[in-house]
Amino acid sequence: MKKIDQNNQLQIESLLNECKGNLFEFLVAQTLSRRFKKEDVFLLNLPRDFRGRLQFYEETIRQFDSELLKNLPLLAEKAASEIENHPIFKNKSQFSFTVIGKMVATNDNELWNETDIVALEELSSGETKKHFISLKLTKDHSYTNTKSAGIKSFIEKYFALFGNHAAAFQKKLNEEVDESFHMMGHKLYSMIDQEFKGSFDTRWSNDHTELPGELPPEMREVVHANYFRVGIKVREYLGELYKLDPHKFYLCLHALCGFGNQDIIQVSCFHQNKELKDILIKTHSDLFSGDHNEIVVKELSPGVASFDISFKKFVLQIRVKPMNKFTTAAYKINCSIKMKGDSHA
Repeated sequence: MKKIDQNNQLQIESLLNECKGNLFEFLVAQTLSRRFKKEDVFLLNLPRDFRGRLQFYEETIRQFDSELLKNLPLLAEKAASEIENHPIFKNKSQFSFTVIGKMVATNDNELWNETDIVALEELSSGETKKHFISLKLTKDHSYTNTKSAGIKSFIEKYFALFGNHAAAFQKKLNEEVDESFHMMGHKLYSMIDQEFKGSFDTRWSNDHTELPGELPPEMREVVHANYFRVGIKVREYLGELYKLDPHKFYLCLHALCGFGNQDIIQVSCFHQNKELKDILIKTHSDLFSGDHNEIVVKELSPGVASFDISFKKFVLQIRVKPMNKFTTAAYKINCSIKMKGDSHA
């Protein structure tokens, strides 16, 4: 289990979100199993070490947000109720559930990476059909995270349909990332009357923070300018791919929206003050029209390292963020979606 630095607020929030998500997945799967009268099958199929994992999730959440721990079972109960009433699950006696989360070796398989719960349907033929559920717990009116990827493989991995063009843009982006990182390093070191020698060494770490949120305003501005420069390049190179082949580009975006496989059922649970406000159950056909003309690739807003790609029914946001510390040139690209209109529906 991960060790927690009590003084690292970013690490605490990241670990809390991970534990919250994992425990919520378990509770929803268990509640569904109970509702479908298959709880004994569900519990028997849990990995041997899962009780230890559950204990760690509960202890972590209790330590940092005890109120959330009390409310998660209530949120899971309401979510399971909505899922149960979806037309896919009308033949209740034929379904059982298993929780996946991060417990399986994915071998970089996009379908399993996006799957949190598997619903197993026993068909009349005697065969078993799998329904893959992606479960998201999100604050009301917020974007729902769908994908997080390292920036130095992002284009080549998720725009692989473009072949050599994707590889070429990835190479250019990596060079831009390194150049922008060095620009930031030189600027920050000059602010402490030191010379930047290619990396943030002990001259920095001994006396200064490595977390962007803890920097004084003038230094934080330098760091944010770095992310913005990188964000401009991500937008530029994706825009070039869009111009090369709009339909191919459109197809590549599906994985960034959480639909690397068309069989995924995306369940988004929106909560406010620990109460469930809304739940959306979406399939691939619910979100994508198949027409690449529906998308518009927007520009970055001034000073913000993110940009939107607008679809007919929702918006995909692509954002450049640090992994944890800004002192390494290892950034991630976070992708998230938000439905259009006054409501989530």
